[in-house]
Amino acid sequence: MNFDIQIMIDTIWIVFQAVPRTFLLAGIILFFGIILGAVLAQVKIKQIPMVTTIVTIFVSYMRGVPLIVHLYVMMNLLPEAGVSLLSIFGVTLKVHEFPSLIIVLITYSLLEAAVESENIRGAFQSIDPKQIEAGQSIGMTRRQNLTRIIIPQALSVAIPLFLNAFLKNIKGLSLAFTVGVVDILAQARFAAALSYRFLESYIAAALVYWIICGVLQVIFNRVEDKLKFGEVR
Repeated sequence: MNFDIQIMIDTIWIVFQAVPRTFLLAGIILFFGIILGAVLAQVKIKQIPMVTTIVTIFVSYMRGVPLIVHLYVMMNLLPEAGVSLLSIFGVTLKVHEFPSLIIVLITYSLLEAAVESENIRGAFQSIDPKQIEAGQSIGMTRRQNLTRIIIPQALSVAIPLFLNAFLKNIKGLSLAFTVGVVDILAQARFAAALSYRFLESYIAAALVYWIICGVLQVIFNRVEDKLKFGEVR
């Protein structure tokens, strides 16, 4: 087997061009996932009749079905639904013109919301109720209890989970090329199509993922260490 290390090195630099875009997508997905996940978590914590059942089914479905299946379902569902919705507002768009990026963002954000809803719910439930009672006993209002006791402690539990979710999203976006969105792996595939050196290109992508995950993991570990000692400012 004739392995060309120079092509692999050249491909690494090509693949790195997709890293900022992948980071941005992963960050947007995490942001919307946390926002929607917080809403879902509050519904389950407050046990709102009927709504809690719907949320439970949604979370179970999103977490129980492989991501690639979600992508294929949304790839066939969203364009037609989106075009029909836009036509109501007088916007004409053909099904094949529907942005693939929207499909990826919605699919990944819904899945992330299902995951983060459980993480956020667990973070809130990890707080000792006696601490809340102690705050109330010294005259703290509900808002003061929330901002001074509940949220700071919940964040110390949730932030490491959010950071790991960001890392997971970066790797999970490798499936986005199935609907035409360019990420790290898709960039490697394009480079391979030009050079016809698929092995070198895929190894280059693997090395880029490895480097990114290694660097981020070191950063995240330091953040977690600071959280343990209450040093995060």
